[in-house]
Amino acid sequence: MGFCPCFGDETSEVPLADRDPVLLVSGMGGSILHSKPKKFGFTTRVWVRISLADLEFRKKIWSLYNPETGYTESLDKKSDIVVPDDDHGLYAIDILDPSWFVKCVHLTEVYHFHDMIDMLVGCGYVKGTTLFGYGYDFRQSNRMDKLLDGLKLKLETAYKASGGRKVNIISHSMGGVLILCFMSLYRDVFSKYVNKWIALACPFQAS
Repeated sequence: MGFCPCFGDETSEVPLADRDPVLLVSGMGGSILHSKPKKFGFTTRVWVRISLADLEFRKKIWSLYNPETGYTESLDKKSDIVVPDDDHGLYAIDILDPSWFVKCVHLTEVYHFHDMIDMLVGCGYVKGTTLFGYGYDFRQSNRMDKLLDGLKLKLETAYKASGGRKVNIISHSMGGVLILCFMSLYRDVFSKYVNKWIALACPFQAS
């Protein structure tokens, strides 16, 4: 496949390198959210989207907090809000609106972890072996089991895929609060799987 200005150049090959695995964790609003019908129908991206943004947001993602469950629940009871795990979790935190239009005009406002992912791949990191992403439903409390269990599973996956090497975490904004919460509640798990943690723009005087 040749060079395409909309989708980049995929012809270059980077030699594999000996690397500790890296897990990228997004912050508030930094994960793609999909609306998935509970029975039949098509899965729709509801965050982020440039086209029909207000319509889909109102229909699928408006929510209320349920004090009994602790979860923020969508008003639309016919569908669930899910985070795609494609490309080893990187898809959900890469380009937040991956439509052809956004890629063609290179709308960098929604290019979230895109440049960092490209840079790490250029440095020899391999998606699914030494490079992973963790997107999550940022509407929820960081203490909810679903978010913490998902993070634990992602750390285990990265640890095993890299041959038992501890993971370096790079978190952004609220992602750092999620990591801090995980570290406080699961000290043994954090110690087992994590080598280093770099917190970017987190609300506790991070870098």
